[in-house]
Amino acid sequence: MSFDELSESVYEDLDGHIVTVSNDGKTYRIIFECDDWCGQERRRRFELIFQDVAEANATPSTCEYLHIVDEHPLLWQHNDESVSMFFSSALSEPQSLLGQLYEAHEALFGGWRKLSDYWYASSGLLRTGYGLLAEGPRRVIEEYARVVGDSLRYSIIHRHSPRGKYRVVLLNDCYVVCSSVSVNEQELSV
Repeated sequence: MSFDELSESVYEDLDGHIVTVSNDGKTYRIIFECDDWCGQERRRRFELIFQDVAEANATPSTCEYLHIVDEHPLLWQHNDESVSMFFSSALSEPQSLLGQLYEAHEALFGGWRKLSDYWYASSGLLRTGYGLLAEGPRRVIEEYARVVGDSLRYSIIHRHSPRGKYRVVLLNDCYVVCSSVSVNEQELSV
């Protein structure tokens, strides 16, 4: 069975669970169990095998759906150009700007990443007049720059371009950023 076939078959009423998560340093594995979608009163078990894992947060938990996507905010730091944003002017009252940045960040990420993952400038630093504001994916930093507008003088500098081509497997609130995933169905002992 392919991951896409499994993904299309699993739905919330199947009592799905991530049973175990393991990582031997080379291969990341998840054991997923759910009721049989064919209506038989039995459980099914699948081993999900992930290759080239860049990031993951999977834990044993309830899992109502499994999806793999090529475009998601979790992928930006792995697939997009990375840049740094520096500033060279001071703000006397930075709290308003920080509030606007937080709102813009939440609109971009929908809770998948914290503002502090990319934004480094505290209100104290913003009062000093120079330093590093943020580092991260170009699309994120450009959104920060839109919010900053002309309230600060800033510059954006290229850091690196990652090799990219990662995908993300979403398992409810858990995820695995990887290059590929395969599925092995396992027999459940009765």
